[in-house]
Amino acid sequence: MRVFLVAFAVMLTSLGWAGPAQAAPQVKTKTVAFGKLKPQRMDIYAVSSKKKKRPAVLLIHGGYWWGGDKGHWKAIAKDLAGRGYVVFATNYRLSQQAVWPAQRQDAEAAVKYVRKNAKKMGVNPQRIIAMGTSAGGQLASMLAVHGTGGGRVRAAVALSPVNSPLEGYEAGGRDGADEYTRKLRQAVVRLLGCTPVFQDPDCWPLLVDATPSEHASPGDAPTLLVHSAKEFVGAEQSLDLRSAMREAGVPVTLRELPGKRHGGEILKNKKNYEQVLKWIAKWAK
Repeated sequence: MRVFLVAFAVMLTSLGWAGPAQAAPQVKTKTVAFGKLKPQRMDIYAVSSKKKKRPAVLLIHGGYWWGGDKGHWKAIAKDLAGRGYVVFATNYRLSQQAVWPAQRQDAEAAVKYVRKNAKKMGVNPQRIIAMGTSAGGQLASMLAVHGTGGGRVRAAVALSPVNSPLEGYEAGGRDGADEYTRKLRQAVVRLLGCTPVFQDPDCWPLLVDATPSEHASPGDAPTLLVHSAKEFVGAEQSLDLRSAMREAGVPVTLRELPGKRHGGEILKNKKNYEQVLKWIAKWAK
């Protein structure tokens, strides 16, 4: 009988049947508070695992700092969780709720929460990767460079990051600026709560503080910067940051992709997504 069953299994395999399909791991989700204010919430995505120290990915949404929501990351978060990461998609105070640096403070508080609760969540606190898009990309960049970023996150990925708020403001005031660039100009003013002109002794320091390149120093976290060649937040936004990080001896890569995909749209291209996954995996080891 046993010989018959083995022979039968071999026959089925030869016909292309490879046995019952294994179900995809079930991703569990829950929402936690990392602060007392309503926007200070994160969604956690993870699959059951016996591993006690898994790498984590913190996702930060875009939306001109005045819109967007952590729920926009749902599909990517579930995919990353299925790949073995514990994923945190975070909200933060928007500019109509609080001006800069509240957004950075919330992003840092989210990381602090993950590190503090790493053991009970099965997270390796030394392997947290930050990833953000557009305005969230600027915040991901900030997590990598503000203070000693390498002591906060292992690495960062910034997709279409607004890493030069001044460039965004000035571009929106030029002749022929499209609606997205004009909206970005307004967003910078809302973020700072003032108009960023050098003559304003109160506003200009805020603008400088909101510029990641001004914070780059040795000990910061390796960063991947990605822009599309024809999008409204082009690679010029990250040139100063790349230079500053290189000067500080921090690994940094700036990729300019063809087309005009912006922010999360970049990840809808399979090749782009695979490159980002490769970067995350490299620093999550």
